Amino acid sequence: MSQTIETTTSVTVIHGAMLSFETVAGDAPERTREHHETLLRVIDGTITLEIDGATRELTIEDEARIAAGTPHRLSSASGREARIVQEFRRTS
Repeated sequence: MSQTIETTTSVTVIHGAMLSFETVAGDAPERTREHHETLLRVIDGTITLEIDGATRELTIEDEARIAAGTPHRLSSASGREARIVQEFRRTS
């Protein structure tokens, strides 16, 4: 399945943190945010999160924290769209 991650809104909030609201459909390539810790929360649907070879399925209201510099991959579970909000905080 091809990648589709659409960012609908990004805003900078207190102390330089940034919020990003995204729609995930399909499989995304592996990505790494070298200088940002990520807090990901599912707000609609189900996603699969792969970190260091371990896979977790996250549903509505589930969260995951991804340390800066950690390779990870997102995909929508069962091919259906999912919506997430991510908070990025600079670590260095």
